[in-house]
Amino acid sequence: MNDTNSNENTDQNPLKRVRCDYSLSDQDIMKLRKQNVLNEIEILKKTDKLVIYENQEIIANNVVNAFKDCKIINIMVVSKTQSGKTGSMCATIKQYLEDKNNLIPIENIYIITGLSSCEWKEQTKERMPESIQRRVFHRCELPNTFVDEIKDKKNILIIMDEIQVAAKKGQTIYKTFKNSGLFDKTKLYENDVKILEYTATPDGTIYDLMKWKDASTKLLAHVGEGYVSSYDLLQMGRVRQYKELCGYDKKTGIVYEKVFENIQEIKNDIDNYVNPLYHIIRSKNGLEQELTIQNFKQIFNTNSYEFIKYDRESEIEDINKTLIIQPEKHTFIFIKEMLRCAKTLKKTYIGILYDRHSKKPDDTNIIQGLVGRDTGHDNNGISICYTNINSIEKYEKLWQSNFEDRSIKWNSKTTKYINGILSGKNTFNDPKDYTGFSSASDDDDDETNDPVIKKFKTQEEAKEYYVKELKEIMGGRGPNKIKPNENGYYEAVIRSTKKIYSCDEIKSERRQGLTENNYRLYPCYEDVNDKTTLQWWFIHY
Repeated sequence: MNDTNSNENTDQNPLKRVRCDYSLSDQDIMKLRKQNVLNEIEILKKTDKLVIYENQEIIANNVVNAFKDCKIINIMVVSKTQSGKTGSMCATIKQYLEDKNNLIPIENIYIITGLSSCEWKEQTKERMPESIQRRVFHRCELPNTFVDEIKDKKNILIIMDEIQVAAKKGQTIYKTFKNSGLFDKTKLYENDVKILEYTATPDGTIYDLMKWKDASTKLLAHVGEGYVSSYDLLQMGRVRQYKELCGYDKKTGIVYEKVFENIQEIKNDIDNYVNPLYHIIRSKNGLEQELTIQNFKQIFNTNSYEFIKYDRESEIEDINKTLIIQPEKHTFIFIKEMLRCAKTLKKTYIGILYDRHSKKPDDTNIIQGLVGRDTGHDNNGISICYTNINSIEKYEKLWQSNFEDRSIKWNSKTTKYINGILSGKNTFNDPKDYTGFSSASDDDDDETNDPVIKKFKTQEEAKEYYVKELKEIMGGRGPNKIKPNENGYYEAVIRSTKKIYSCDEIKSERRQGLTENNYRLYPCYEDVNDKTTLQWWFIHY
């Protein structure tokens, strides 16, 4: 084999992956099994169960070439929604095995995800060679089955799908890596561990992974001809800003009249369709789903439209078996907790897709939601998606910058935005949790340790700042108006102490009570004896 132990490596501290030595007999067996897998891939292609496109071959070639650098442990491939990640994975396995310099036991190739989805597992297995299928694992199987499989193995390839799911410290992927002994750079090198991560929305995992320096790299996958992205849909005028469709006030028991205007907008779009179509509406849970359906029935005559539900209690096992049949009437499908990342929809007869409105949108949920299901090479050209437009615009900016523009306020479970800098937040890729990475890996965190302090002359200016910059992220109405005391001074409360504070005191207490999800507005004075030196400090991460 090429690239066996080099002078760069020592027994104590290898500086790159150590290739395994195999006996000639073992090598012959691996070559035969490798050929079996390549034959299985050809059978999948011949039976139309797998199609590998040119763009997928290109990204596979880039991955295989990147792994030739044995310093690299982890490669992240960012591939847009519905652009063929599974085909790219299969193409990567194929090209990796075709390279005569790569010998790997087939039983050491794994495909895993943080998704808890039997549907993902079955869909992935269907498109993979038979010899790989038994090592496709979803979230529920990772803590035990997968951990037991890979412990102490050498020369392994772990392919991870939808890596943004269950990616935080303490969640399943983190625990699985920890229990598998993968949080040790030296062991990763010694055992020739190769990790390949796939996602459309890397969130904070990409920023943590880039701290690995020369032990990692990222690749953006070209989508190929004919692909329609969420940004393409926006440019075509086929994306609308989503709005509230339930509008139920729990205190009064009243549904806001504005909701019916929002639903009427949907009817205006539906009335422009020539033929009946399916219209997918993501609703809230429980009572609010039923109220949403009732709201729709106020606008849409129940004799002229069909109304069905698709959720975990539904009799519909596979929504695509419904979607492939042209409806006789316009049909609303109300979904909850379904059709997020990884699900491919049959789009021929889809009209409206409407994601659930949120006052504080999670940008990843938006991109991976219904607008993400409407992307791909098979868009029908007539669908209209109601979603959060700003999330689509931000994603396009991230993509165009190769996910290097960290001034973009991307809201997700594993990102933080401090002092105008986007960074990762407690993901399983954070080198802090791995032994063997130098403290220099965390240099860029220094800029994000301190909160943002914005200084204003009036409360009104501070409130305007909140509405413009933070309301979409944090939600709520913003800071309440503070009244002066009987002497005309404004007081603040810190650590249960209410008094007149100087600016220096507020600066020293700037982190008090602050989290990534809240803010503080303090009145303070350059000179506590001079009312005219009043300032309003708005502090947040």
